This record gives sequence, structure tokens and C-alpha cells, in this order.
Amino acid sequence: MGDARPYRDLLYTDFDGAALASPHELIGEGLEDDRHLLRVPGLLAVVDDEAAEPLDRLFACLALTGWGEAGGYRAVAAAARGAGPPPWHGLSRDRFRSADDTFGLLAAQVGLSDAMAERKGTESARLEALRALLAIADRAGFGEQLGAALFTAPAAAVAADIVAAARRGLARLDRKPWPPFDLPAQIVDILEPLVEVDEPTAIALAEELVRRDANPHTLSFVAFLVATGRTRAAAALGERIVAVGGPDVRERLAAARARRGGGPSWAGPGGAAHLR
Repeated sequence: MGDARPYRDLLYTDFDGAALASPHELIGEGLEDDRHLLRVPGLLAVVDDEAAEPLDRLFACLALTGWGEAGGYRAVAAAARGAGPPPWHGLSRDRFRSADDTFGLLAAQVGLSDAMAERKGTESARLEALRALLAIADRAGFGEQLGAALFTAPAAAVAADIVAAARRGLARLDRKPWPPFDLPAQIVDILEPLVEVDEPTAIALAEELVRRDANPHTLSFVAFLVATGRTRAAAALGERIVAVGGPDVRERLAAARARRGGGPSWAGPGGAAHLR
């Protein structure tokens, strides 16, 4: 029996009409083929079609977002701001904790589509989608995708949203049980882009996180954040996490600093302590 979905050709055929095993291939092809524009109206309809398969609605949203379409960004923001989980919730799960990671998939496309958004003049919609995703960073798991996506935005444009998201995340850690995803690591992840424009606040929020979770796993993430810092406070936090986390965290911090191209940005006791 054939597939009865009327929109199947939109997602499961390439631009020459050949069958595709997965819409992932279509998304990639659309980045280099302007014939993707012919699919946009139909895919927008799929995203909004409550009778459509949830997985197909997710793929339609991923395609539109990856192609830098304003409608795709609006769909991401709507999914984040919805009263309940989106229809595709749970169709993709984190391999470490089995928590839903569909918002991570969307965040990845929002980040990867920065060049397409610039080309199409949809950057403002893209930034709004990022802000909407940040607004749920204390409630939804993103893996490393949201932090990576934030690096594609002007740091000053999302700095206030990052700070607010981190503070909500810290408040959430004050309540047990914690969410099923790795919230402490996710807080660090979104703080990293903040270092560029407001290092003191980023480090202060990281210190608040360490007060709530001194697990070596979390401290390893904090080590990468600390390594990007240039202030005395960053160096002091580095010393603290090493004292608590031991050799493994020390190695992580050293490796992160080596990759950055240097050691601490100030000399310790007995040296010429100064801020860069």
C-alpha cells in the first residue's frame, strides 16, 4: 500500500524528483539549490498541519530553519513558547540520558543557517528564535547545540537573554529532582558566548553554578569556560575547581588553556599580578 501522506514528495524526493531515504538529504541539497524556494509554502503548511505525522512536521521545521526561512524561525519560536511540548517531543533523544533533544536539533539548524539568514534578510527572525530557545533553557535539553548556536549571533544582541536564562537555570537547580537532561552543563554551555562581552557576569554565574554542583563532570565543563577568561576572577575560579575536582579537572583546564594559547591571564602569588 502506498504512502497516503499528500505532502510526501515535499520531504522525501530531491529537487529532480528522485526518492530520498531521509529528509536530511533534502535539507543539505537545499543549501545549494534555490529550487528549495518552491517547497517553502508546502513545508510551512506541513508544520502547521495537526493531521500530519509529528516526525514530518519536525523535518519540515528543520528544513525551513536550515534554509534561513523566516517562517521556520517563527515555527521554532512558537514551539518554544507553546503551552505544552511540541508534537514531535520525544522523537529524538539524547544518547546519554535518553532525554528529549528535539529542541537541540532545532537549535543546531538555527545556528547553522546564519549565512542563509544573512542572504535572505531574515537575521532578526533568527535572533528571535534564539531568544525563544534561551527562554526554555532551564526546561528543555539542547546538548551542546544551543551554546554553539549562540556563537553565531552578535554576543551583545543576546547577552541579556543569556544572563536571564542562566539565572533561571540556577534557580531550577535549587529544586530537586533536577531535570532529566544535563542542566548544569547546559548552563555552562550558554555562558561561554557571554565571556566575550561580559566576562565578570559570566564568571560570577559560573561560580554560582559550582556552589550548587561540584561534580567533576560539571567542573570539567566549567574548566573550558574558565580557560576563555582573562580576569583574576576567572583564574581564581580555575584554582577552585582544580582544588575540588582534582587531577582530572586540572588536566581539562590545562588542555583548554593550551588550546586557547596560554595559561592564566594573571600571575599568581609571588608574580606580577595584573589584569589583561
